Amino acid sequence: MERIIKKYPLSKKEIKKIINFPKIKLIHTSTSIEILEDKKIFSNRKIFFKDENQVNYNTSGTELRKLEYILGDINKKKYRDIIYLSNNNVNMSATLSSLCSKHNLKIEIIETSCDLNDSNYIISKLYGAKIHKSPEEYTKKLINKIIRDKQKDLTKTYVLNEQSIFNIAGILSYINYGIEIEEQIEKLGLKTPNFWSAEDDTILGLYLYAQLRKLKWNFTYISSSIKYKDIKIKILSALKHLKTDLDFDLSKINIIKENNAKRLKEKYKKILILFANTKGLLLDMNSSVKSMFYLMEKIKNNQIEKNEEIVFINSGNFIEIFSDKDILLK
Repeated sequence: MERIIKKYPLSKKEIKKIINFPKIKLIHTSTSIEILEDKKIFSNRKIFFKDENQVNYNTSGTELRKLEYILGDINKKKYRDIIYLSNNNVNMSATLSSLCSKHNLKIEIIETSCDLNDSNYIISKLYGAKIHKSPEEYTKKLINKIIRDKQKDLTKTYVLNEQSIFNIAGILSYINYGIEIEEQIEKLGLKTPNFWSAEDDTILGLYLYAQLRKLKWNFTYISSSIKYKDIKIKILSALKHLKTDLDFDLSKINIIKENNAKRLKEKYKKILILFANTKGLLLDMNSSVKSMFYLMEKIKNNQIEKNEEIVFINSGNFIEIFSDKDILLK
């Protein structure tokens, strides 16, 4: 692929060209961007919600879009055996196991922290995955042993975490997804949307898409650990992979460190427990849930401008909570 150096913005057709990596289509439906209308919380504000749940796979659109490129890479290189090093990423493990079963691939998963009796690992085993438990410091030795054993049968093994595509597949997928989102934003008449997400791949992919298209988009990323330096490294890695030169402006990404808001974290727990008891639900305190409550807190404290256009992108596995906001705001 030739390096692209030209005057921006790129057209949508040109963007499709530079992200034209092999992929296997997993997502066949798109979700709309809906305005959140509630007089008590969102009155006279432009707060929108885009749900990324993919119920057919019991996982998020974020993960599936990433896996489209990863499976495409596996298929192109003609591997049949896969090793995935999981660090408590049980949802990804179950989704991978399901997809490997459907695509006639063998997968071995190495877990470093989670209990192997977790329901996701039980599901993974039912799909034919072989699960190993190993301390993190011994995972490399275990991977090498599995590879050596397979080599005896002349079997090549694809170690997913060691592939260059693994670290940038999510970014690639959201650059691609930016085309659909731009069209939805235009139909809604939004001029300077601020995208909120708890997923770095979502933020970075849409950010690079906006940079390539010269769009006036802004981004708010809720994180407990990532720093500007980490974001810069990830962006540079993606640009190198895309063979694209681009000047980027990190001031467009606002990082909120949710671990600096301990009081809010306690409030999340109280609200979630109350809601779960009332509705008979078991709620996962995932990043999307915490991010939404952070946004709601800022709205309550009048820290969001009336004319600010916010598009909250749910990365997936987000329980529908908006039907009973009186409970949430006690």
